[in-house]
Amino acid sequence: MPIPVSKPFEKQTAKDRAYHQIKEWIIDGTLTPNEKLAEVDLASAISVSRTPIREALLKLNEDGFVIMAAGKITKVAPLESEDISRLYEPMAVIEGLAANQAASRVTEDDFKKLATLEKKYRVALNSQKQAAALKADRNFHEKILEIADNSYEKQFSELLYGHIIRYEMYFFNSLAKDSKQQPITSHHDALLRALAEHNSPKASAAMTKDWLTTMKTLQSFEVENDE
Repeated sequence: MPIPVSKPFEKQTAKDRAYHQIKEWIIDGTLTPNEKLAEVDLASAISVSRTPIREALLKLNEDGFVIMAAGKITKVAPLESEDISRLYEPMAVIEGLAANQAASRVTEDDFKKLATLEKKYRVALNSQKQAAALKADRNFHEKILEIADNSYEKQFSELLYGHIIRYEMYFFNSLAKDSKQQPITSHHDALLRALAEHNSPKASAAMTKDWLTTMKTLQSFEVENDE
């Protein structure tokens, strides 16, 4: 049978491009919480038609990044203080489990890569490079998820992190403008020690503490800024 000629493979559709670009702008604060979103303006900025913009906004609405209602204005989802615990507590549980599993599976090579990733995180923090610090921190956590080798944990972690990063970007950007705020420090030492010892309970506890410590830092920041 003659093989039919297929269309050229497109790595990214217009809808995907619009989705990822709008999501990136929401996460990094280019599009601010509660900001009204106009399809025409977004289409012009991303150089696509209104159809993929509309499709992207529908998906972003499903994912919780924008708010759409029939007959009403589409806007960026707000950053609510009460959502901090709703995001960080389940993330602490999911990645705490991943750390537990990773501790029994981590190899010497894995540990060297983790140590390198953690060092990059510290360098970025000390240099006050917020975006680089957040990226390095995520790379560190993703490596642990990779070692744990549980696709469901990775999937849930990625979903939560998409929203968590909005809060962390907002916090870091605010921190850079406020000299009174204390700088963020790394909480990975205990986790690395537990992984090196293949101690699953300690690894789980350290990972959980890492997320909950960050949560409490953000909550304190919110309280101070509300006063």
